[in-house]
Amino acid sequence: MDVILDFDFKLDKDQVIQTLKSYGSILKDEEIEPLYNKLLPILYENIEPTGLFEIQKREHDFNFEAVKNYEYIVYCIITMGDNCTGKINEFFSYGNMKEGTMLDAMASSYLFELSTQLFSHIYDKAKALHLGLSCRISPGDGEIPLKCQKYILDKLDAENFLNLTVNEDYMLSSMRSMAYIYGADKNIKLNKKDHDCSRCPNRNLCSMRKS
Repeated sequence: MDVILDFDFKLDKDQVIQTLKSYGSILKDEEIEPLYNKLLPILYENIEPTGLFEIQKREHDFNFEAVKNYEYIVYCIITMGDNCTGKINEFFSYGNMKEGTMLDAMASSYLFELSTQLFSHIYDKAKALHLGLSCRISPGDGEIPLKCQKYILDKLDAENFLNLTVNEDYMLSSMRSMAYIYGADKNIKLNKKDHDCSRCPNRNLCSMRKS
């Protein structure tokens, strides 16, 4: 299993603003940039980014339509820890709605940035093994069921490594975490795109959508 800790701290400000607009009009345009700059160090101080991934042979009972033609599965988890969620909740509990909303949007954007950075490590390893890669396949997005989050966590022993579990509805215990997979096989191309937004059933609602 590969454990990645060396993530760059960078945010797409335009994506954060797009996310904010999807929340509604709690912030005026002139308030966004000063508040963004104010909260950037707070976000940095409250994250502990960690990524795990492992390439394993696909088990025969893991035979969903989206993966059945792949010989290997890349199991992945990305997390930024729970401190940031605690800080967001603190802002909301004290009535600082603008700060809480902004930090929530920044954290959401950074989580997706982490998955992009993790993909570069996965890409390099797949290339070294002469394996092609599919785009990211996320439980609950229509290709594999949400219950597969537990399957991924078990594969990576996430409870022991990250204290990350799922509840009875298969939701992750940490809000700032993602569990997902890629298909890998010697008979497919080495895909350079982490996520194909055109295939996602949530594409019309998602503030992280890329053109």
